[in-house]
Amino acid sequence: EDEGGGGGGDVGARLLPESFADVPGATNTKGRKLAIIYTCKVCDTRSAKQFTERAYRHGVVLVRCPGCQNLHLIADRLGWFEDAGDEDWKDWDVEKAMAKAGENVKAVTGDDVLELTLDDVIGKKS
Repeated sequence: EDEGGGGGGDVGARLLPESFADVPGATNTKGRKLAIIYTCKVCDTRSAKQFTERAYRHGVVLVRCPGCQNLHLIADRLGWFEDAGDEDWKDWDVEKAMAKAGENVKAVTGDDVLELTLDDVIGKKS
């Protein structure tokens, strides 16, 4: 049987891991965690996602909307997603982008406590 993937069939699917637990670094449980609560501007789904502070400060963070499956860029410290109109594209994060756009950003750092209500997580219906 052709294991190189050039012969067709579903060989490629068998080569992919069953979960991200098999991908190095994807399930890093060490280090400080950060979280974001956001509303998808594509489908209006409100959700919360968690990621490592290391990825946010030094790498790339993408989160997938559970509603429409769209990927949202949270941080790009590696310059993978160049924005020709932004001179700071090699050190981009959602906090800076939202602040620049005049949108509400609330970051909690240090030993602060983040307390959430159900309205914070799912949003208020108008």
